Amino acid sequence: MTSYEEILESAKQLSSAERVQLADALLAEELGFGMWREREDVADAEGYVSDLREAEMRTTDGREKTPEEFLREIATFDALKIVEGIQI
Repeated sequence: MTSYEEILESAKQLSSAERVQLADALLAEELGFGMWREREDVADAEGYVSDLREAEMRTTDGREKTPEEFLREIATFDALKIVEGIQI
């Protein structure tokens, strides 16, 4: 396995633009799946998140939600957070 130090030294060999691209890719990866990788009950973080996203796009009968239905659901969730004082 490659050590952190070896990876860092390799990254230092990149151009400035490549470093920015690498940093953006790593940040997107961490923000997208990072918290799920730490959970012991989630073996495949990317697959798990993909399944969650797919489920959110469908109604209980399996039909794809219209944009209006999806946005209304988000607005309802946001309103519930305000009423309950939830910080996400």
